[in-house]
Amino acid sequence: MLKDWQLAMLEDYGLMNTNTGLINRVARRLAESPNNVIETEEFRRACLSSGVDPDSFTQSDLEQLQRKLNELT
Repeated sequence: MLKDWQLAMLEDYGLMNTNTGLINRVARRLAESPNNVIETEEFRRACLSSGVDPDSFTQSDLEQLQRKLNELT
């Protein structure tokens, strides 16, 4: 049985299929980009390569993604 802090770490690194975990997974992929501005196609590629449907992102999800990217970069 995993402890709460272990679950939080897994989610933070995008290793869980929770909404936050999926957003973090995409953020970590985008953080590897050398570009300062993420274009739509790069966003879509990062989502698809992370196993996330890019069309499922809501405005709230995009804001959470931006916060995570700011944290990572």
